[in-house]
Amino acid sequence: MVNKIGVGYASVTELEKQYVLDALDSQRLSQGKYVAQFEKKFAQMHGQKYGAMCNSGTSALHLALEALKETDGWDSDTEVLVPAITFIATSNAVLHAGMKPVFVDVDLQTYNMDPSEIEKHITEHTRCIIPVHCFGMPCDMDKISAIAKKHGLRILEDCAESHFAKINGKTVGSFSDIMACSTYVAHTLTTGVGGVVCSNDSGLMEIVRSLLAHGRACTCERCIASDANTVCPKRMQTDMDRRFTFVRLGYSYRVGELEGALGLAQLERVDEIMGARHRNAEYLIRGLEGLEEYIQLPRCPENVEHTYMMFPILLKPGCGKSRDDMVRYLEKHNIETRPMLPLLNQPVYRKLFGEIEQAYPNAEYIDKNGFYIGCHHGLAEEDLDYEIETIKKYWGGGIKDPRLTAPEFTLCIAPLLRMLSDAGTRSGRKAGQRDV
Repeated sequence: MVNKIGVGYASVTELEKQYVLDALDSQRLSQGKYVAQFEKKFAQMHGQKYGAMCNSGTSALHLALEALKETDGWDSDTEVLVPAITFIATSNAVLHAGMKPVFVDVDLQTYNMDPSEIEKHITEHTRCIIPVHCFGMPCDMDKISAIAKKHGLRILEDCAESHFAKINGKTVGSFSDIMACSTYVAHTLTTGVGGVVCSNDSGLMEIVRSLLAHGRACTCERCIASDANTVCPKRMQTDMDRRFTFVRLGYSYRVGELEGALGLAQLERVDEIMGARHRNAEYLIRGLEGLEEYIQLPRCPENVEHTYMMFPILLKPGCGKSRDDMVRYLEKHNIETRPMLPLLNQPVYRKLFGEIEQAYPNAEYIDKNGFYIGCHHGLAEEDLDYEIETIKKYWGGGIKDPRLTAPEFTLCIAPLLRMLSDAGTRSGRKAGQRDV
């Protein structure tokens, strides 16, 4: 039996171990030089000046929204546009920030927010758009940016699934006022747990740094980046140490130095990791092209660079199969699957918003017919071949599985041999003789 082919993968090499051991040897587990270096490098690689690492992508979204809310004076009537297909964290963050998510249907080809659907949802209370680059596929940011500019809206890019994806050579995250990202274990680059907020706006980032550490007054980078014995001159400019002066109601969203060490090592291996994902996804696409009558494979325009956090598959209308049946088949054959980010049919959202899924037909279709499998950098060519062959076999066009063992082969072929034997016996009987 083949080992389980998972949808995610955490690659830990000697470089990650070296940095983590160095952090341990320094006896500093709270954020320090590794977190600071990771923040700066990650932000720069996404076209932003400033970065702040936190404990999750969900926290990153929440912090970004709270910073925008404080800066722009948003209130509980504020509406934020989010796609009708996304991981629930996107819209949950809006709710946790005390505002209202307004859903926008998605494009059936890209699975991202459909720009042609946005303006019908804009009201006098709309203040922000959160485009989510789902599965590693960038949104149409030129159109979304034009709409935001026309209506005076902020943009918060959710780049949790699309590290380093590009549009016309420009990296996602650099199209917005502020971006949020996740480095959870299942993502392309991982720190185990973690998230990052990035922006070119130093004012927004001051608020973010304050909020993630209980709302403290001290938000500069120097204290966390410096040696523990170095004292920042700003600390004692007031009657109370700024590190223990709290100016807003904040959160405990901080992350540790071990996560920063893992993250910095991952950034130094980005070409290796992302290159393998590209090759694997392209290999799967080539291998499954003959099935495009039945399933939709990930495709993107030439000016877009997909980063394939996962490999999405959508069953086409009239294909004669159900998503659930195909998923059960793949899982039975040790290929892990995940639903394609269903949102509006979630029990908690049906309770909060009612039965609204039918108002978003593309999202509803994807909810019922979409799933994804792994194409990560931990897969070998034989794993990809197994995925291709198994999917082809499901649709009736596969070749014999080379991994089939002798006992499995005997079980499969025995009924056929009995049938042939019975047919031969019947053909040798006298004319008119009946089977009994």
